[in-house]
Amino acid sequence: MMDRLIDAHCHLDLFSNPVGVIEATRDAGVRTIAVTTTPTVYRQCCELVTEAPSISVAAGLHPELMTQRLKELPLLLDLIRDVRFVGEVGLDFRSPDVEERREQTAGFAAIVQRCTEVGDRVLTIHSRRAVMPVLDIIGGSLGGIAILHWFAGTQRELERAIGLGCYFSVNPAMLRSSRGRALTAAMPRDRVLTETDGPFVRIGDRPATPPDVRSVLRDIGALWRLPEREVSDVISQNFLRIDRN
Repeated sequence: MMDRLIDAHCHLDLFSNPVGVIEATRDAGVRTIAVTTTPTVYRQCCELVTEAPSISVAAGLHPELMTQRLKELPLLLDLIRDVRFVGEVGLDFRSPDVEERREQTAGFAAIVQRCTEVGDRVLTIHSRRAVMPVLDIIGGSLGGIAILHWFAGTQRELERAIGLGCYFSVNPAMLRSSRGRALTAAMPRDRVLTETDGPFVRIGDRPATPPDVRSVLRDIGALWRLPEREVSDVISQNFLRIDRN
């Protein structure tokens, strides 16, 4: 199989030089899901990547912005009818604010319901301190694919996510900790994808960019005791099952 790099979760529009990062991603042939944090920037991001066919833009509404941008939720629900990739969406329960959690939960439930109605959507999902509530909403009836981005749950939560058919996208920051490596090692190999979550994840003193997924392949290879090329083949096969590009 062709050695193809996969970045299943990257915020291309949030880099200080998005055009330069997009050109480097295109030139490296990295198959990338460019997630967005609000639906209003979706069209702008699409315009940025018109010359980069390996990049697909996802329509999203980040959970930490749900309360602030609640009026944009109907726009996202409309966009879901026309896009294959949806993200970044999900829940973030770092805040103890009950009302904020309620609004996040109701918004994410509406997004999942719309994805189930239209079917065949790929969601890249944030679940910080909220894995079980996320999995409760996904349930067993999501009409599409759920990718849990930067998964940091417990072993029990991981097992439930596996049972629900979730995929997991792994980034360099996850693999720097023993806990992250242990979770990655416990994930079924046919459900693992690579991501950078750039520019939020850093490689040394700079933001990670899609070509940096090679470092993730190397680190996963150390866990799986496989050469980088074989890991790349597995990740590519996993992504091909959900890709329509």
